[in-house]
Amino acid sequence: LVHTMSDFDVEGTKRKVQNELAAAALQDLFQKITDKCYVKCIVKPGAKLDNNDQTCLAKCMDRYLDTMTVVSQTMAARSQQQSDGMQ
Repeated sequence: LVHTMSDFDVEGTKRKVQNELAAAALQDLFQKITDKCYVKCIVKPGAKLDNNDQTCLAKCMDRYLDTMTVVSQTMAARSQQQSDGMQ
């Protein structure tokens, strides 16, 4: 008995894989942010963060996310320009 996937099954599987890849990429991004900002901001690790640590971490994370947004938008725009140029 040979079972073939219908177009619906194939599309559903593609979406599931894309969602899993996106989730993994997001998890990786947050790990990178955590690692980079921790090294930059936490000078003396302790039981709790002081105000300077909190401020530094918040600014570091904001800058990192802003940069990622700009890079993502630029890549999307370039991709769109390339696909428009191919048509």
